[in-house]
Amino acid sequence: MTERELKITEERTEFGIKLTAEGSVNTETMNIFYKALDNVLKAGYYHIVLNMSKVNYLTSNGIRAILKTYKQCSEAGGKFRIESPSERVVNVLGLSALEQMLS
Repeated sequence: MTERELKITEERTEFGIKLTAEGSVNTETMNIFYKALDNVLKAGYYHIVLNMSKVNYLTSNGIRAILKTYKQCSEAGGKFRIESPSERVVNVLGLSALEQMLS
């Protein structure tokens, strides 16, 4: 998978829905990332797990999409969390002081 690619898979679970992202969340792939998060919210899922173990890059726009999803889930009485973040994702979330809030 190149830096210009992002693949997101969706799986329904007992908890709600699990999205698994693989690749880079950057300016070129941001639409894919945002649409995946937005689509599950529009479908009425407010318990979302986002697996980011295979994400090798995360931009500030990606963080904004994550925070927006977190806020919408919280407002609806749901829960949003990041599962198994890659080392790069942990570093970015740590720099923005979001690591504990989203795990």
